[in-house]
Amino acid sequence: MVDVVNNFKSDTIFHKPCNLVTGALGFVGRHLVRDLLMAGHPVVGLDLHPADGNLPATLGPFTLAGPADGWPEAMVYQADFGRFFYVHCPLEEAGTIARLMDMLRPVMVYHLAAQSSAAVSFRNPGGTFAANIHGTLNLLEAARAVPDAERPAMLSVGSCEEYGPHPESAYPLREDTALNPLSPYGVSKVAQTLLCRQYVRSYDLPVVMARSFSHTGPGHDTRFAFPHFAHQIAAAEAGVGPAEILTGDLSPVRDFLDVRDVVTAYRLLLKEGRPGDIYHVSSGKSLTIGQGLEILIGGAKTPITVRRDPDLNRPSDTPIMVGDNSKLRRDTGWEPEWEINDTLMGLLDEARKEFQ
Repeated sequence: MVDVVNNFKSDTIFHKPCNLVTGALGFVGRHLVRDLLMAGHPVVGLDLHPADGNLPATLGPFTLAGPADGWPEAMVYQADFGRFFYVHCPLEEAGTIARLMDMLRPVMVYHLAAQSSAAVSFRNPGGTFAANIHGTLNLLEAARAVPDAERPAMLSVGSCEEYGPHPESAYPLREDTALNPLSPYGVSKVAQTLLCRQYVRSYDLPVVMARSFSHTGPGHDTRFAFPHFAHQIAAAEAGVGPAEILTGDLSPVRDFLDVRDVVTAYRLLLKEGRPGDIYHVSSGKSLTIGQGLEILIGGAKTPITVRRDPDLNRPSDTPIMVGDNSKLRRDTGWEPEWEINDTLMGLLDEARKEFQ
């Protein structure tokens, strides 16, 4: 275990309380860190080193600049608009996160870190539960140990996968809809949400719970459907890949937001959301995976065909997943700014850059 508190000198790092972001190297985390820095908030980001042990030299707009002065266990990621401090921190290590929380005393904590793939959770349920439940428990315990007057406001990010399937008449789902998860990932997120609510009720921790629906946008991993499709189209246009896309089931109906609208919602929820309450971060609009693929193919510069491959289907899936976002709008004033067509075309443009 690395002692991430060793030689830390707060007067050389921060001039005002920081925001702590778990999962900072991830897809949503990078966008959130950027928004926080643009708003003038110091940021410490927690995450895990990649499997090969090498941190990415670039991370969206950020460039790895080296160890932090006054805190050699932290690394600095630098951009034109600011820098943030990255710390390797497995949340499953209770002592590590407890020492960091006591050292930093953040004013706000955005808890994004998770094993976030339902498909992966079928292959590795144990790792999914360790990351999503034990990691959250350790973070809550670390916040609870801080003196009452300095406890941070916290956002815990759950998932629409907590709901599982419901009759078509139930959509769009409300926050009080019965939970019926189909994947180990969904079950782990149910437990995470209930655990956070219990800490609000038992210990008066100021935790707001987001239940996020599907989202995509710049920098999304090609493990996921739309960036994967965009990558294949861009490869076909460049003549380095087949002009045929193999897909699993394209019929599931989903509710997609642009990641930039998602991080705006997260920031508003920590300012305006009620502790102990759950909020849907969703568009409220229906889109099948097939319709999204059609939008991408419509923007292709070469003819693309589609072929169904049953081997790509999940062991189980939810046919429809659309959420009512009226509570989020009412309590925070949030409004989405991005249309899904523009988001998907942005994915395609981003993928084309890889082949230029």
